[in-house]
Amino acid sequence: MYDFAIRAKNYKCFKEETGFDTIRRVNLIIGRNNAGKSSLLDLIEIVVTKNYEVERSTWRENQRPQIIFEAEITENVTSQVFRSNTSGGVIGGNHGTYGQNFIGRTLKWTKTGNANNNAALVDCNDEGINPPLKNTGDYTLALPNRMSIPLEGKTFRRLLAERDILPELSEPLNITIGNNGSGLTNAIQNFINKSSLPSDLVEKTILDALNSIFAHDAVFTDIVCQLHEDNNWEIYLEEEFKGRIALSQSGSGLKTIMSVLACLILVPRLEGKPLNQYVFGFEELENNIHPALLRRLNDYIYNSATIHDFTYFLTTHSNVLIDQFSKQSDAQIIHVTHVDSVATCTTVNTYIENNGILDDLDVRASDLLQANGIIWVEGPSDRIYLNQWINLWSRGELKEGTHYQIIFYGGRLLSHLNAEAPEDVNSGISILNTNRNSIMLIDSDKRTQQIPINATKQRIREEFVAMDAHCWITKGKEIENYIPECVVDIVFGVENSGQVERYESFFEHLDKMSAGEGTRYSAKKPLLAEKLAPHMTMSNLAGVLDMNENMTIVCDAIKSWNS
Repeated sequence: MYDFAIRAKNYKCFKEETGFDTIRRVNLIIGRNNAGKSSLLDLIEIVVTKNYEVERSTWRENQRPQIIFEAEITENVTSQVFRSNTSGGVIGGNHGTYGQNFIGRTLKWTKTGNANNNAALVDCNDEGINPPLKNTGDYTLALPNRMSIPLEGKTFRRLLAERDILPELSEPLNITIGNNGSGLTNAIQNFINKSSLPSDLVEKTILDALNSIFAHDAVFTDIVCQLHEDNNWEIYLEEEFKGRIALSQSGSGLKTIMSVLACLILVPRLEGKPLNQYVFGFEELENNIHPALLRRLNDYIYNSATIHDFTYFLTTHSNVLIDQFSKQSDAQIIHVTHVDSVATCTTVNTYIENNGILDDLDVRASDLLQANGIIWVEGPSDRIYLNQWINLWSRGELKEGTHYQIIFYGGRLLSHLNAEAPEDVNSGISILNTNRNSIMLIDSDKRTQQIPINATKQRIREEFVAMDAHCWITKGKEIENYIPECVVDIVFGVENSGQVERYESFFEHLDKMSAGEGTRYSAKKPLLAEKLAPHMTMSNLAGVLDMNENMTIVCDAIKSWNS
């Protein structure tokens, strides 16, 4: 969303320069307790509020903290900084022409606690530019100060991990909602009862949002406020078949959801600002919330963010959220680790880094029981293709991490799996023990029509049929045989490469098209899948082998898992 870095140095637990390499719509911050997750939110709050004069208690080893930014220099910036009507001096030639050399180069600058908040140059990728930026006098200051920091000047809204909603006295002249849930009862009471405030924001907007998030777990019919004898107001939720329940006596999960909805719906109305002027920091929303409910809550926040174009940050210990956001292009995961009192941030991009996260979160196999359903595939490239196909056939409705999970069984490990009821399994691992809602995708590995499917794959298919589940054995040799000719033509810049034959090796097909191309990608299947998948459409896939038939079954099954 914003291609610039925000990092801190000598701030709290951050000794060396570390933080965010970029800013996305969704920024998931994970790590162990006391690793520094909340300090990263503090860093964002400093930038958003432009309050760079941080308290002395946050200094590390008596060193003044630095907030460091890094971004590419744009033509718009250089045209404002370097004067095209000026020549000579240390630059020698025309200053505007000189400035064009910096377009696309990376600049790093800092803002410290100085009262005037002037930016100062840290470094510039000015290799080959003569003179270097640091030798240009006034431009050394002018260029960093022209660089844009899009988050600055917005409103930062934080929801703390420790939060509660309690009965409160009426304060009609001071309607504010705290970052721990305080003031929410007073706010809702005033929205319902004051003619100057729109009661439908509570009685319809929040009520509808509650019901969409709780889905089949609860049905709320009304939100009301009642006055106790001690003059404290209490929020009550009217629930179908249960009657009226005091919010203060409800579970903390419901209070968390109400607090989030208040941030997104009531606070902007009270402060008179559109949602796109906010940056939100939500701490540990998963506390006392069931994983399915947590997914729906985060779907609501994410959908609101895409509609209203705001940025938000989440600190979490939840592997559910990692699954939910790990494959979204507008989301990122920041892993915070803490060693010898020094915190370091890593943007997660690789399998090894993901493994480190799972170790920190102590994820166990039992966590898979909480998924709505599981699709078993052989490896990472299958996952990339299948996610793209599900997105196409469901018209963007079904998402991994929200509606289903994908698990790798890894080729030869297939022989150790069973799709029988746990009590009937004598050897191997029962898929039903992991999740009753399952789909299996298997490469046939057939090289000719006459070669039979091997015994293990036939057994798995028969067991899936017996449990009324879908086992998709590819009609061609492997999953790559579904790749349309036109997609290959686009990605490899060729014409009429020919559709890979049903039982032909796709990688041998690539070698025929361009010597060595298939051999190179046969060891990098996920990389190839990442290149090809975005160009796949329903129109170019639907006529390939049995694609349409199987994808209709897959999407119908996932929808049934999610009621």
